[in-house]
Amino acid sequence: MEKRERILYAALNLIIKQGLQHTPMSQIAETAGVGMGSVYKRFRNKEDIVNGIYVKIKTEEAEIIFVNYDEKLGVAETFRDVYGRMIAYFLENPLKFNFISQYAFSPVIEKKTQQEAMSLFYPFDDMYARGHARGLFKDIKPQQLTYFVFGSLCYWLKCASELGLLINDHLKEQFLQMAWDSIKKQD
Repeated sequence: MEKRERILYAALNLIIKQGLQHTPMSQIAETAGVGMGSVYKRFRNKEDIVNGIYVKIKTEEAEIIFVNYDEKLGVAETFRDVYGRMIAYFLENPLKFNFISQYAFSPVIEKKTQQEAMSLFYPFDDMYARGHARGLFKDIKPQQLTYFVFGSLCYWLKCASELGLLINDHLKEQFLQMAWDSIKKQD
């Protein structure tokens, strides 16, 4: 693992365990096994590291979620696939999920960082636009549908994590169905 990756990984672990304010740069460097010069060569400050972590996680998340994305597949099938992958990714990566749930809307995340990271998720808008064209969804903008479903599923995952609830395949399917039902146009 290269130094930049080690610094991001060390910072992610420390920030989730201790909080941003209680994580000094010196501890990040020590945990990463690098000198302070190596940290400052790659990052301006802790906030820059947080932005780096955010982009890294969102990039990895998008690569996993959209690995099978195909505009030719049905909208319902695509919906289940991408959101099912998102749920699996967050369940398999609790530190990353906790980071995203804490910092996604934090003022620490710069606007350009947010735009860069979220530009990777355009397939959601495409999926919803295709669904709108077929009359599948309520008359809500694609980006808003993305936020609604993502927010609902993430809050459910956060509650399940905090309460120690087991999320099995059956429960995951139920929540995917409820998410789908909440945005589809009523017959």
